[in-house]
Amino acid sequence: MNFDAQTNNSPEDRAAFFQWLTSQTVSALQAARDNETALHDAIRTYVKHALAAHLSFEEIEDLLGISEPSIMDLAELSEADEESVVDAFEDLCNE
Repeated sequence: MNFDAQTNNSPEDRAAFFQWLTSQTVSALQAARDNETALHDAIRTYVKHALAAHLSFEEIEDLLGISEPSIMDLAELSEADEESVVDAFEDLCNE
């Protein structure tokens, strides 16, 4: 789904993009359970789409693990998988 936060101020379009990104990422994380490499790939794809849409770092972080319900909540991952997701996100933030 195409969305650019710099040029599109529509709350409806933003919400639709967030819903799409959440759905895509939850599906990818669920498919990647118990596979650290696949979990990292799912997070890399999530961040790539979020950055391409020019979302702020705070929005990217909130959607992944802070907002209610967050992507990690919806994916219903094990504690070990959640740790892998957090590690992957932190690695990407430090690149």
